[in-house]
Amino acid sequence: MYIIDANNLAGKLNILKEKNFDSRLIGMLMHYFLNKKIDIVLVFDGRDVMGDKEKKGYFTIIYTPKDTRYNGEADRKIFELVEANKEKKQLRVVTGDLELSQSIKKISSTVEIINASSFAEKILKALEIKNDFNDDGEELSRNEQDEITKELMGLWG
Repeated sequence: MYIIDANNLAGKLNILKEKNFDSRLIGMLMHYFLNKKIDIVLVFDGRDVMGDKEKKGYFTIIYTPKDTRYNGEADRKIFELVEANKEKKQLRVVTGDLELSQSIKKISSTVEIINASSFAEKILKALEIKNDFNDDGEELSRNEQDEITKELMGLWG
């Protein structure tokens, strides 16, 4: 199981400032984890009081509530998820947040902390290889990438 600090990873992928960065990140990760039967939990910083949770195949997408408990920040939710799942084998947390990483290490020595920067590099490299199906040798346009993302999200929806 992967628990991913989604805003942190989006920042490392240089997509955080995009309008629909969350959809783009979800599409990238669905493409990256294609055909791998691994539970993925993406935790985004929330934008509204209620927050949101959605399941798409092996993906669980959580937007933390902007309330007094979470204040819209993903770190506390990620810590709670780790605490509830720390006995699972191969639990991995992807984050670049040093404070969160240290807190997780205090409650479990078996949880693997993956640096968000190095994980972003792996994603970009893998997606670059997977995108080689474009026969004309040119990179996919943003519209082509968005269409593929929508199609993948429809398949897992």
